Amino acid sequence: MVNKSEKDQNLPKNAGEIIFNKLLMGLNDSAEVVIDLFHPNTIVEFPYASSLGTTPKMNFEEWYNYLKGGLPNMPNIKYDSIRVYQVDEQTYWTEVYGETRIPTTGQLYQQNWVMYFTLKEGLINFYREYWDPYAVIKAFGNGDLEAVKAVFNTVEK
Repeated sequence: MVNKSEKDQNLPKNAGEIIFNKLLMGLNDSAEVVIDLFHPNTIVEFPYASSLGTTPKMNFEEWYNYLKGGLPNMPNIKYDSIRVYQVDEQTYWTEVYGETRIPTTGQLYQQNWVMYFTLKEGLINFYREYWDPYAVIKAFGNGDLEAVKAVFNTVEK
């Protein structure tokens, strides 16, 4: 039997869905709003990021810097087809479609994301996000990989 912290035991049954919806809203707000949903010991992974020359794995601080650089380039994402699948009390898979116009390129960014995350003490402790790298290159860099690297990095901004 797994011992859960008292804080974990008090999570509502749909805690992952609540957190995920807050995450989507936060992505349209600020890096500060998003980072507040993540545990200080979090690990964030983007398995396809290395194909763009950006980091595929980040700790809390790197994730925060990534958000500060990336979010201003993705204003007002419109989400659709949101699905949250609960695996157990702390583990979730999600699917969501989103689109926005990228200010620097004028390109329409359309993406289907699949995310996997776990909760600890009511916060996201592990987060993995799958997405189409070609859609990122097209929208953020007009096909220029170096332009994408300039937007999505983990160096303090």
